[in-house]
Amino acid sequence: MYVDGACRKGNPGVCSCAWVLYNDGLECGRAGHFLGPELHTNNFSEYQALVFALEYLYSSNIRNVVIHSDSKLVVNQVNQEWKVLSEDLIPLNAKAYGLLVQGAHILRHVPGHSLIEGNEAADKFCNKVLDEQEENATKI
Repeated sequence: MYVDGACRKGNPGVCSCAWVLYNDGLECGRAGHFLGPELHTNNFSEYQALVFALEYLYSSNIRNVVIHSDSKLVVNQVNQEWKVLSEDLIPLNAKAYGLLVQGAHILRHVPGHSLIEGNEAADKFCNKVLDEQEENATKI
């Protein structure tokens, strides 16, 4: 599974997040979420991607998944290697950690924008969500 968050028009900015799930190398699920209209930080969107993915795995009773994120901050904080300094991220960290442990999942860092198929797919889906949101906003 790969998770990613995106932020446009500044940081904080307009944000989205997405996850893509694979089984034996084949995509078997994906979801994206617009995180507005409030402005958020990129770190918030990266955390939200992980939380939404973990909630999906929990509700689907899927366990033992290796989850990849290109956010070193999220990976190291959720794996309890770094302290969470941002008050806004503390509840997201607690929720992510709890769901990660409960599902016996593994969270790993993957370099961003390094042509890793799953990471690229999650990144593109984040941008698709933001593109669609911008299109819908201009129709109003």
